[in-house]
Amino acid sequence: MKRSHTVLWAAAGSALALAITAVGASAAGTQVADRQAAMKAVGQGMKDASSVVGGTWDAAKAKASMEAVAANAKKAKGLFPAGSDKDPKTEADPKIWANKADFDKRLAELNTLSTAASKATTQADFRPAFQKVGATCKSCHDLYRMKKKA
Repeated sequence: MKRSHTVLWAAAGSALALAITAVGASAAGTQVADRQAAMKAVGQGMKDASSVVGGTWDAAKAKASMEAVAANAKKAKGLFPAGSDKDPKTEADPKIWANKADFDKRLAELNTLSTAASKATTQADFRPAFQKVGATCKSCHDLYRMKKKA
């Protein structure tokens, strides 16, 4: 009887350990998927905004696209916790975690600049604000984005 209780407790402990591991892996996997979605939304916002830089001015589109960039930059900041670089689905460069303070600073700058750009009321004001946002994106990509495999 005592032996069967020991086996039962060992099995329960193993099941609990597996469940905790699965939840941790699921959380990391969700963070990876969430951050990839946030970064894709930033890219889409930039694409949408670029259409009003050289094309027909649309203040509402400029505002909405830059607000989307700002919101997703803010959201992304919390989606790069320690350990999430180990997820096999991540495409994030490990340099992010080696220099997390700089990476977070760049996301905050992206949020600030895109928020400022969203307030532009003319194409002449929007163009340089959008260029600053684009330069911030590029600076981060140059340092922290892994090159896509061919």
